[in-house]
Amino acid sequence: MKKSNTSLIRRGIWYVLGLILFYAPFALYQKGLLLILKNGNGREQDWHALCLRMPLLSLLSGKGLQILTIGGISIILLFLSAFIWGPFFCGKLCFAGALPEYLSRIVPDKFKINWYKAINPAPVRYGFLAGFIIAPIVSGSIVCSLCNYSFAQRLLTGGFWGELGYLGSTTILTAFLWLILFGIFSKGGRGYCNFLCPIGAAQNLIYSIGVKLPFTYKLHFSKEKCVSCGICVKECSMGSLQNSTEGITYRIHNCITCHQCTAVCPKGAISYGTGKGLWKEAPNKQVEVENKAIEN
Repeated sequence: MKKSNTSLIRRGIWYVLGLILFYAPFALYQKGLLLILKNGNGREQDWHALCLRMPLLSLLSGKGLQILTIGGISIILLFLSAFIWGPFFCGKLCFAGALPEYLSRIVPDKFKINWYKAINPAPVRYGFLAGFIIAPIVSGSIVCSLCNYSFAQRLLTGGFWGELGYLGSTTILTAFLWLILFGIFSKGGRGYCNFLCPIGAAQNLIYSIGVKLPFTYKLHFSKEKCVSCGICVKECSMGSLQNSTEGITYRIHNCITCHQCTAVCPKGAISYGTGKGLWKEAPNKQVEVENKAIEN
């Protein structure tokens, strides 16, 4: 567990950096970018000024992307980093994704739901992404609906140095899904990231293309070194690693390359780097884990 705790602390430092970069009252990324663009307008900078959802929708729906804006530049950096390093933002900088994950580690496993045991998240998350894009055509935009980034900003400004503001039904539902049902009481604490985050889904789509090239970074697995201890499966917050009839298998479409698995593997069977070779996708049929310690 020492390796696990060390990795969690190291990752936690990155997520705190993400909080300082993107969320008010700090928002150093937005403020710095406005200085570079020479577009300082005196408006308070917070997550809403960044908002990755709106430029993502404009880009994927064919409306185009205003490049020389905070959102435009951010989407380009997001996709470029996902192509080369994997979902770097999710795995290193996303405070909204990390908060429920870290809180869920306080809750005993017997109170958590293991969504990934029965559901493959990939079709659900890509289905939500498709709905996110199609919604403006058939009814209305859901850009601001179920936005965990917005609620995280509310928590920061309301919980520490401001007022929480108006709590409508959508906001309450978002809080319940993000922090409670798919968060604290979910195995890994990142159920919301897996099922309801269009930003994460878009990054994984880009990542699944980038891994096919030898110069991009991806996870590598050495079957010869693996002793099937199951520690990596237990530690994977996204359920990307699963036990199956073929051993440890990998779901690339919901991996956030957080490196938790590479940090805790006692035999160094999992590594992260460039090169050829992909980890075989997990089959649809899952089997029960024989080692009871893995389930706990």
